[in-house]
Amino acid sequence: MNRTNVIMVTALLALGMLLSGSNARAQEPPKMPYVFEKNCFLCHKSPERTGPIGIYDMRSKSGNPLHEQYIRNNVRSGQNAMPAFRISEVNPKGLNAIVTYLKEMAEYRKTHPGYKPTPTE
Repeated sequence: MNRTNVIMVTALLALGMLLSGSNARAQEPPKMPYVFEKNCFLCHKSPERTGPIGIYDMRSKSGNPLHEQYIRNNVRSGQNAMPAFRISEVNPKGLNAIVTYLKEMAEYRKTHPGYKPTPTE
């Protein structure tokens, strides 16, 4: 094998290992952050729920896509039955964790539509 072939084979093997590692992580459901479990999950769980569970697919009750800013605004301002959470209750880092979790969950549920989120143990 000449040097170019060795480099190409090495690069392909490295790429394959990267892709197989990301696939393994993609098969695991995202871990629910504590701030979501503490403040959101009680109302946004299935089947006993008061809040919509479409948030796990980043969809509104009517099926429209939810933008992350909509979630941020609802957490801070509340809407209908959802209370507003002050910065002392959900800090900016916690709010980022909620949004990240919901986006990751929506991606996961595209390939696992029957998955129901559960708190981490």
